[in-house]
Amino acid sequence: MIGFFDLEGPLCPIDHAADVITLIGKKLGKEQDFYQLFQMVSLYDDELFLVDKKEDYWPGDTLKLIAPIVISYASEDMLLDISRKAEPTKGAIELFNYLHQKKIPTYIISTSYKQHAHTIAAKLNHPIENVRCTTLDFSLKPQKTDALKPLFEDIFPRYLKEGMEKVKKDLDKYFFEVIPKSEFGPIFESTIVCGGGRKRENAIEILEKHNLEASDSIAVGDSITDIQMLEYIRDNGGTVVSFNGNEYSLRPSTIAYSGLSISPLIELFKIFPETKDLVTNLSRDEMEKKEEFFDISEKISEEEFDRILQLQKKYRGILRVKAAKLT
Repeated sequence: MIGFFDLEGPLCPIDHAADVITLIGKKLGKEQDFYQLFQMVSLYDDELFLVDKKEDYWPGDTLKLIAPIVISYASEDMLLDISRKAEPTKGAIELFNYLHQKKIPTYIISTSYKQHAHTIAAKLNHPIENVRCTTLDFSLKPQKTDALKPLFEDIFPRYLKEGMEKVKKDLDKYFFEVIPKSEFGPIFESTIVCGGGRKRENAIEILEKHNLEASDSIAVGDSITDIQMLEYIRDNGGTVVSFNGNEYSLRPSTIAYSGLSISPLIELFKIFPETKDLVTNLSRDEMEKKEEFFDISEKISEEEFDRILQLQKKYRGILRVKAAKLT
């Protein structure tokens, strides 16, 4: 038996990268603008993956696109400070204490920058060697930042006035032609985001390391960056949990859990692999009282899917607040 966890959402409610960009904006006197800048890049990220189906591009590569901004205006201490102030998701420490006590191999596979992923892992008393995440190398900070001017002074202001459709081609050229040839080329090329298909590859590699099968797994995610990992575990017989997720994590899941704390997932680990039997036999009245909702989410009607999705979104909004609006 083995557990795979996304970090942002299941284990920590903040969107670290969004908070970093917002803090940079505050530092430059443009706090709200820079939150909208992050929204623009996140929306562009979705377009590249969902619409363009760009080769070798995975959801969550937002963190690669914003790397030149972060490396220019933030510092390692800034990233760490945001993470130090962040609290783990309610029940996450209890859940990880149980997994560690039972010696269940457990891995965090996250798109987050290393500074955030390692800090939250430490708060969960989780070994750093069992964390897979995105490396951001501050030693590659260039002397000049001129290449950011077209984004800040032209593309972003036009996006605010005219929307994504009007700037999409400019963003394509900027991120995949201008930036790689600029002073930011080294940081852009070296930032390999642990999202999408890369999460799946990490899970496969870890399973091989432990001589386990996907059917021995419980995987927990909540967003578009988790799709490929969740689909792989589900398609190969494992249990996939959408925790207060959006439609992207709910679709590939086998079980949906909606609630104010992640600690009830302990019950799934206790009874694994009979996880569906547990969910089927739970009392709806008891779940209502505790606000801990388990639902079978595999092979269900669209009407049932919509019902569960509304529950997921409700508790996602309560726990993640502003971050819940970002995919």
